[in-house]
Amino acid sequence: MRTVESNVGRQSASWLRAHSEAVIGFVSIVLALVLGIAGFSAPAEIELTLFYLLIIAFAAWSGGKNAGFVVALISSLILILREFSLAENYSPTWPHLWNMWMQVGIYLLAARVISALRIVTKDLKWRVSDRAAALEREVVDRTQTEEQLRKTLQQLRQLAENTTDVFWMRDFGEMRFGYINPAYEKIWGRTTRELYQRPQIWLDAIHPEDRERMNHRILNCDFSMGADQDYRIFRADGSVRWIRERTFPVRDSAGKIVRVVGIAEDNTERRRLEREILEVSDREHARIGQDLHDSLCQKLVALAFDVGSLEQKLAARTAPETASVQQMSGLLDDLITEARATARGLFPVQLEADGLSAALQQLASNISGRLKVDCRVECDPPVFVHENATATHLYRIAQEALNNAAKYSRATLILVRLVVTNGRLELRITDNGVGVPLPMTRKGGMGLHIMEYRARMIGGTLSVSRPENGGTSISCIAPVAAS
Repeated sequence: MRTVESNVGRQSASWLRAHSEAVIGFVSIVLALVLGIAGFSAPAEIELTLFYLLIIAFAAWSGGKNAGFVVALISSLILILREFSLAENYSPTWPHLWNMWMQVGIYLLAARVISALRIVTKDLKWRVSDRAAALEREVVDRTQTEEQLRKTLQQLRQLAENTTDVFWMRDFGEMRFGYINPAYEKIWGRTTRELYQRPQIWLDAIHPEDRERMNHRILNCDFSMGADQDYRIFRADGSVRWIRERTFPVRDSAGKIVRVVGIAEDNTERRRLEREILEVSDREHARIGQDLHDSLCQKLVALAFDVGSLEQKLAARTAPETASVQQMSGLLDDLITEARATARGLFPVQLEADGLSAALQQLASNISGRLKVDCRVECDPPVFVHENATATHLYRIAQEALNNAAKYSRATLILVRLVVTNGRLELRITDNGVGVPLPMTRKGGMGLHIMEYRARMIGGTLSVSRPENGGTSISCIAPVAAS
């Protein structure tokens, strides 16, 4: 029973909402008729105009324009009939009739104005409602965005605080750090609090031989030539660690750099392993070169003597095989020359006996003889590198650069220059070939990467450029104790 009553109630409410204007108009008409009946029985001195206006206003505001006009017309008709019914008791004057018709006009005007106000108010209400709903959605979206941003920042902070590499961030052009993760304390052996208070200790901890280069890098923030740097630091306990640092620019919507972030990792153990691998490779090259020189070359020389002796015997007998033996003797001489050049390339004896300058001179002579390229060395005054490991790395860099220039650049002239300026040694190899595409820091072959690694092994830097007059220039600058 209650379910039936509830359904009837819901249906009635739905019908009333759908026919609300008609119901309001009907109620207003009934009120106007009731008021009119009351007016006919009321004395002439009683003025009912205000009551009609209230009913018209109610109809126009609640039921709409049509309901307001209908009620206004009915009220006007009742008013006119009442006035004429009262005419039996007195004679209406023209002013009285004028006022009656003015009241009729006021009824119609009131219906029009109030219905218009209803439309404006309803439109304003809709706009306010829409704006409120939009603001509510915006608040919800912003709340969700802020919550998501908070979670993301929390995850990023957790990632930064638990990684073994140092992650730092600072404003562009400033030394003061905006953030640095706790890994700094493990690698540098210093507290982050101290670094926030005195950003200069970042530079103070860098090895003196790398400090000037890194200071220039930090102040100028040049990202055009790559963002990887290798340098040494002194920990608080005095031990030296190798650091590899990669920096990245952060730009705003206009493309302007506003912030710089970096990742620094302790590269000491990796460099030690790589150095050992490279040293093993160099020792193996030296062993192979020495074996070629002491074994293969000696056997080839002995074979050449035997072939020469055979050539003399055949020539004495004017044997027809003499020409073939002479050809074999010439091929053996060429083979001995090639084997000796290969042995010297693998094991540069002059590097230990006479120094880097003499070894470069011998290398240039071999390149000129084997590959028919004019290769020259400029080293005036002579440079002596006392550290054998440093001299070996520089020699291998020059060897790789010379072979590449002679084989692939189609150069006719290659210049090797070795000079010392302000305590820093520069090895520069320049050719007049076709040139290389730039930049090469990411697209170069294995040879370029090995040269870069050898330069880093001695605390130096390798750069590749194209001179204005063409060709390619490879430069290695290293802090070498030379005299």
